[in-house]
Amino acid sequence: MRRARRLAVLGMFVVVGLVLAGCSGIPRSSGVNEGGEIAGPGTAEIEFLPAGPAADADPSTILRGFIEAASSPQNDFAIARQFLTVGASESWNPSAVTLVDSGVRPSRELSETTLSIAVDASAVLDAEGRFTQQQTPVRADLSYSFEQRAGQWRISNLPPGIVIDRNTFLQVFRQTSLFFLSPDNRRLVPDVRWFPSRASTTTRIVKSLLAGPSAWLSSTGAATTAFPAGTRLVADAVPVQNGVAVVDLDAESLRASPAALSLMRIQLLASLTQVSNVNDVDLQILGTSQRGQGTSVTLAQMLPSEDGRPVVIRGGELGKLSGSSLEPFPRSSTRGVDLSGITAGTASSDLVTLALLSPDGVWVSRAGGAPSVLDSRPGLIAPALDDYGNVWTVPRDTPTEVVAFSADGSQNPVAVPWTEASSIVALRLSLDGQRAVALFVQDNRARVVVSSVARDEQGNPIALGAPLDLVVPAGYPVDAVWLDSITVAVAGSDDSGRGNIVRQVVGGESVSYTGVGSVASLAGGSAVVHLSVLSPSGVLSQPRGTSSWLVIATAVTALFTVQ
Repeated sequence: MRRARRLAVLGMFVVVGLVLAGCSGIPRSSGVNEGGEIAGPGTAEIEFLPAGPAADADPSTILRGFIEAASSPQNDFAIARQFLTVGASESWNPSAVTLVDSGVRPSRELSETTLSIAVDASAVLDAEGRFTQQQTPVRADLSYSFEQRAGQWRISNLPPGIVIDRNTFLQVFRQTSLFFLSPDNRRLVPDVRWFPSRASTTTRIVKSLLAGPSAWLSSTGAATTAFPAGTRLVADAVPVQNGVAVVDLDAESLRASPAALSLMRIQLLASLTQVSNVNDVDLQILGTSQRGQGTSVTLAQMLPSEDGRPVVIRGGELGKLSGSSLEPFPRSSTRGVDLSGITAGTASSDLVTLALLSPDGVWVSRAGGAPSVLDSRPGLIAPALDDYGNVWTVPRDTPTEVVAFSADGSQNPVAVPWTEASSIVALRLSLDGQRAVALFVQDNRARVVVSSVARDEQGNPIALGAPLDLVVPAGYPVDAVWLDSITVAVAGSDDSGRGNIVRQVVGGESVSYTGVGSVASLAGGSAVVHLSVLSPSGVLSQPRGTSSWLVIATAVTALFTVQ
């Protein structure tokens, strides 16, 4: 049934023109779904220069050569187009979709002039650079027709897009975050895309930024943009001159206010400086630089972060770990609470707000004041906080009854997309407050999803949007947290109590940790290296790489997330 469902999903993509592929990639053997470390924005670009078609090659050889040649996006896939007839080259759209596979593609002859290959795609990249990893590979059968031109075989009909093996994909494509704005313009919200690493990468980034955020973010209003609707580049290029990306916009951008101009530049700066040869941006309108225009807004102000030190309860005290010592929070923030009974909690990144889970329910302390019981419903899971000061609560066995308590004490029910879930294990908000990760059980299996947050005019959360499914680790669901602005860690446990932890970029690949012992809870921060894992016996560990673990504390009775 699962395989049939995946095929149906792929069929849906084909109908809308997103998932059908030609071929690309160097055939290799690497049958893995969960990957290793992903090349970062600063990784040196690797340019593949495969050979063109050999003289007198048969159709099978031409197809294999095309598969290899399409790994090179240089000059609009010029080498790959040499394997096509003129008509096929003119109609082929290599950017329509990318199927990522292991490189093993069984082929069969459908006729003397038609070959078919079977692709088991572990991931799909759409035309806008949005990456979706599959829980299990999706089978696609792709056919290619051939004609002889001047005595040489060429491909005359082929599906749009390309196929590429995972190893080559990670060298040819670059993971990039496009940065949009929160509804109140206080925070930057990332939207992960993948683009080919080439000279036109800056152009692709800006054009995608002007097109706006992905639907899963924009549909709830969680991500917006400062660029006036319809804004385009004057020329179809974003040149880089001495480390400065020159972004020249058309007359539509003249409608931007001074404040909007500042936000436009911030969006460009955050998005483009991920490219290795860009360290600044010159925003122009019709050739006139806008430097000095607008208001003073900095990246640091709009990208929330925290120092990554774990917040724990140890020895009856709540505080931040600094090496082997604990820096306690003001006692006023936990006055009247028996910390020995606290099993989980969440602290705001500025440490102004604390939410604590006890057998009595969820307690909250604001601005160092004495805590009070906020929600006394039975069976609550660990509370969450957002960037607006709301405390989110939900009972484990009634996963749709999510309530957000605002700073003034008002209660706001939050509609959620997991209406068929039977229980929920974790619900956490990203540091920017615009996205939530949830781990729940539905139809006797675990699901982990990320949704954007819809808010009313006062900033109160009212609903979570359409969910994006992420990879679920094996075993019973244990916990899920944000590690940074785009990465989630999820823990499961097998029958023996041994933990399984997967981290995944929202819009990217997943990586499994090995050597994990028993897991009671997780905590993140604002960087992948901030992952902390608490065992049921109170041992707190952090990973070194993905296979070794360093014990940083013992006798810890509760591990808090920081949001």
